[in-house]
Amino acid sequence: MNPEKRITKAQIKQDKLVITAFKASEYVKNNKKYFLIGGGGILAVVVILLIVSYWSGKRAAEAVELFGKAQLSTAMGQTTLAIADYSTLANDYGSTEVAATACYLLADIYARQNNFDSAAIYYRKYCDDYGNNKMLLAASYAGLAVALENRGDFAGAGENFLKAAEAADDETISPEYLAGAGRAFTRASQYDKAIEAYQRIIDKYNRSQYYSVARRKIAELEYSKR
Repeated sequence: MNPEKRITKAQIKQDKLVITAFKASEYVKNNKKYFLIGGGGILAVVVILLIVSYWSGKRAAEAVELFGKAQLSTAMGQTTLAIADYSTLANDYGSTEVAATACYLLADIYARQNNFDSAAIYYRKYCDDYGNNKMLLAASYAGLAVALENRGDFAGAGENFLKAAEAADDETISPEYLAGAGRAFTRASQYDKAIEAYQRIIDKYNRSQYYSVARRKIAELEYSKR
């Protein structure tokens, strides 16, 4: 007879992980109508987050549970509850994986409510405290720029549009952000900075739909400086 095999702690832990992943997958499947694509194209990957939380301890598990609750509140139109939970995550769970995403989503909710003061706070918080996700960092700089522009801080908006363009480093999105910078600097009467922003489109993104716009705007600004 073959000797009885001893089950190691590693195997037990692996089995528990499989069970956790399976349960999470079933939960998402049964409630899939509630898991939406959030602002900025963020998919609520709750299964992955639950698996990560298994390895990260109790605090991370609490954060994931709160994040899932906020996502469900958003899906069901309970925005006030979602804001409360995202705010708790962003402010009290900064060491967890989901806090960064919660911070961005909170800023996005405020922006869609035209609450640009609060949106600016959390877009800036994401940029300063997180920023490890290139896509969200660029979107946060751009969101902050839009919030500042709506508050009348056109110079600040221009600077953050420039940061968004640099963070994105993308042939499609960066020219749009640079055009935003040109617009904001123009409104701030900082015409040289506006021209520089439009010139970057011409120099680096000559295939962009904003190329002809940039050429026209530069000509207009140069004429107005005479």
